[in-house]
Amino acid sequence: MREIDLIDIRSQLEEEMTWRSNEIRLLRNQLAYIEDDEDKKRYRKALVVMLYSHYEGFCRTAFLIYVDAINKAKVLRKAANDYIVACSFAEEFQAYEDASRKPEIYRKIFGNKLPDDTKLHSYARQVDFISNMHSFLDKPVTIPDTVVDTESNLWPVVLKKILFRLGLPYDAFKEYEGQITMLLNRRNGIAHGRDKEGFDENTYSEIEKATFEVMKAVIEVIMSALKEKRYLKESC
Repeated sequence: MREIDLIDIRSQLEEEMTWRSNEIRLLRNQLAYIEDDEDKKRYRKALVVMLYSHYEGFCRTAFLIYVDAINKAKVLRKAANDYIVACSFAEEFQAYEDASRKPEIYRKIFGNKLPDDTKLHSYARQVDFISNMHSFLDKPVTIPDTVVDTESNLWPVVLKKILFRLGLPYDAFKEYEGQITMLLNRRNGIAHGRDKEGFDENTYSEIEKATFEVMKAVIEVIMSALKEKRYLKESC
């Protein structure tokens, strides 16, 4: 297993948040060129949509950086925690769930005249899975990108799903659920035509501040997990 360069990972995460923060600031500064207050309110609607885009994009990228770090560390499955192992078993689980697949040992016993028995077919796949368990566990972890699914609406419950699948504290963002919900509601309100008039300066500032607070919290959760090697079994 290779050591994970924590300084490099933090640098990647900070850089990811910095360019997004700079872009929002650039767009927000354009308000100085808009004189009419009502036009400013409408312009802030576009800023809120961009904020959500950066929030979702940052979270997805940040968790993929975490996944990539573990993959590159070549952690063996037998040394990883159960959540990480389950994530890395996507290919094996798919083969196991493939009802049309008949394991080699099954063919040796029954030849080409395979019994028309769904339960027996399933049992044969189970035996094949168990028979290969040791070799499976001796392989390094390879977590697919699909494990980080923001579902196009990164509500607190969706964020919790990602945390759960990666074996991270599922309640890590409990204190930010209100801010996340507010951002989603505002973004969806714009999309559905509820917030037609836009936002005043104080309302927008509150939304922007909350958004970047969540991003900072994501960085700390990931760095803490890597520093404490929570991707490993407790005994490792």
